[in-house]
Amino acid sequence: MLAPAVVGERHYRVAQQVRRTLAEYEELKDIIAMLGLEELSQSDRQVVHRARRLERFLTQPFATTEQFTGHAGRVVELADAIDGCERILNDEFAGYPESDLYMIGKIGEAGAKKVKAGENRCG
Repeated sequence: MLAPAVVGERHYRVAQQVRRTLAEYEELKDIIAMLGLEELSQSDRQVVHRARRLERFLTQPFATTEQFTGHAGRVVELADAIDGCERILNDEFAGYPESDLYMIGKIGEAGAKKVKAGENRCG
C-alpha cells in the first residue's frame, strides 16, 4: 500500500529513496568485503555512509525489546521517522558517528548527544 495516494507524496518519496539507498548498499557489500570501503568511488562511499546511518536510525528502541537491549522503549511518530530519514538522506548527519543515530527516537536526539558531549562533529 506504499502509494502516494495512500501514504502521501512526501512519505512515498522518502520511502522510495530509503529503499533505493539500502538496495545500493546491499549491492556494494560484496565489493566492500573483497576490496574494502576505500576502494569505492566517493559517491558509492557516500551511499554506504547514508545507508549505515539509516540502518542505525531505523533501529529504534521498542518496548517489547527493552529487556533484551537495555534501552527503554519509545514511540516515534510516523512524521518524525519520515523527517529523520529525509534529513539523513540529505546528509544533514554526515558529520555524526553512526552510533549517535542508534537506538534513539526522534532524529533531534542525535543532535542532543552531540551537544551533551560538548563536541562539534558537524562542522
